Amino acid sequence: MSTAMPASSAPRVPLAHDLPVEVVERKGVGHPDTLADAIAELASIRYSQHCLSVAGAVLHHNLDKVAVLGGRAVFTDSDGAYDRPLRVVFGGRMSLSFAGRPLPVREILEQTAVDQLRTALPGFDRVCVEFRHETTDSSKFSHWFAPRSLADLPERPRAFSNDTAYLVGAAPRTAAETITLLTEAFFRQFPWAGSDIKALTVRSGREWTVTVCVPALAGHLQTATEFDDAVTAAAAQLAALLEQRLAGRVTLVCNTRGSRIGPLSGQYFTLSGSAVDYGEDGLVGRGNARTGVISGGHSAGNEATFGKNPVYHVGKVGGWLADTAATTVASRFGPCRIGLLWRNGAPYDQPASMQITAPTAPPGDAEDLVRATLARTDWLEDLLTGRYLPRIEPFDTLLDELDPVIEC
Repeated sequence: MSTAMPASSAPRVPLAHDLPVEVVERKGVGHPDTLADAIAELASIRYSQHCLSVAGAVLHHNLDKVAVLGGRAVFTDSDGAYDRPLRVVFGGRMSLSFAGRPLPVREILEQTAVDQLRTALPGFDRVCVEFRHETTDSSKFSHWFAPRSLADLPERPRAFSNDTAYLVGAAPRTAAETITLLTEAFFRQFPWAGSDIKALTVRSGREWTVTVCVPALAGHLQTATEFDDAVTAAAAQLAALLEQRLAGRVTLVCNTRGSRIGPLSGQYFTLSGSAVDYGEDGLVGRGNARTGVISGGHSAGNEATFGKNPVYHVGKVGGWLADTAATTVASRFGPCRIGLLWRNGAPYDQPASMQITAPTAPPGDAEDLVRATLARTDWLEDLLTGRYLPRIEPFDTLLDELDPVIEC
C-alpha cells in the first residue's frame, strides 16, 4: 500500500522569481568549501566508474566527508612560497574490496584531488599538497562495504531512499542566480584574477546590487594600485553589460576591504588563486547547493549532494528527480517549484508528499509530469557525467539568459 500523500498545486511557497527581495550568493570554484565539494563529487564519480568496470555495479560508498585544510604561504610584496602544505582529508565510508579483491581506493582518491585542484586553482603548481585517508568500511552489516558478490547490494533490483529527506527543485534560474554565476565567470576571464571569487546579488524591486570579492593571482600584477585599477576597470565593464540586460538600476561593488596603498600582498592576494594559501579550510556541504548558488528563495533544505552514492542516496537521486521534474514542468508552464519528501526505505516513485507550485499550469497537468519523472530510473548515467560537479559556466551563455532591455 502506498503511503504517498496527494500533491498540491496550490502555491504554498512563493516562487523566488516573485519575491520582493531576493538574495543569492556564489562561492567560486576556488573557494575552499567548493574545492571540498568538487573533490568529493569527482571522487564518487571516478570510484563509481571503476566499480562498474570491475564489478558491474557501483559499490556502497559515501564520500561526502572531504575536508580541504588550508596551507600557509609566506609572502613578499608581490610573490611568496608555501612553507606548510594544503591537506586533503578523505572521510566517509566506502567499499574497499569486492569479492575479496582490494580496490585501488587511495590511488583513485589522491589522483582525483590533484586533478580537481589543478582544474580549480590557476596557481596550483605553486601549492604543496598532502593527503590523509580517514575513510572506513565500518557498518553493523558485515558485507555492506565488503560485498562478496552483487547479491550483497540490495538496492540493485529497485533503488529506494536510504533516509528521510526533503528535496526541492526549481526552474528556470532566476535572473539574480544567473547574474551571480556570470559575475564569477566574467572575472575569471582575466589572467590576474584568482578563482576564489565570492559574489552576492541582491534584487530589491527594480534595483540590483552585486558585491564581489576577487583575488589577485601572483605573477600578473606588482602593486596594490595596479590591482585596484584592474578590478575597478573590470567592474565598470561588467556593470555596463548588466545595465544593457536589466531593467532598473545596477550597482556593482568590488573588494570592499581593498586599498590602493601598501604592497600587493597586503590586498586579497594569492599564489594558488584561493584563500587556502592563508590556512582557510573547506568542508563538503558548507557552500553552494547543487544548483551552484546559495539561495534561500526556494525554501530548500541543506541536503549536501556532493560525494553521495549516485545509485540510491536520497541526497543525490532525490535531488536529481526534483531538478528533472522542475525542468520538465518549467519547459511547459514556466517558473515552478517542486518539493518532494521521501521516507527511509521508500521507492523513489512513491514520495510521502509532493508540493507543486506551478501557477500557470492547468490543474493536474504539472502533477502528471512530476509523476512521470518519478517513474524514471535512468539517473545514474547522467550523474556520472558530472551533472553536479562544480564548474564555471561560459560567460556568454549566462549573459544570453538575460533578455536585453528594450527601449520604449
